[in-house]
Amino acid sequence: MVTAIVQSWLSLRAQTKARSFQERKEAYIGLLEAWVRQENDNFSEMSLLDVGHWVLRAELVASAKVFSLLKTWQETLPGSMERKQTTDAFKAAMRQDLR
Repeated sequence: MVTAIVQSWLSLRAQTKARSFQERKEAYIGLLEAWVRQENDNFSEMSLLDVGHWVLRAELVASAKVFSLLKTWQETLPGSMERKQTTDAFKAAMRQDLR
């Protein structure tokens, strides 16, 4: 009986970790793709809404470090050196979060 309970708990734990990883991966990739579309569309209203959607999804599932860097990224001016540095740190944190 104890073995069945432990196996059930371990299975549930593994499923939760896998779902969490998948949700983070989808949010991060979606955000990166939205950024590319935004630049290609010259910051159209639709592309801004698309980025906003993915930012919100990323905020919901991100680790504390990624969340902090995302907030910092949002506070920087597009094209600034600070934005470029924050973007690099943000991408590195996302890669680390997915490992």
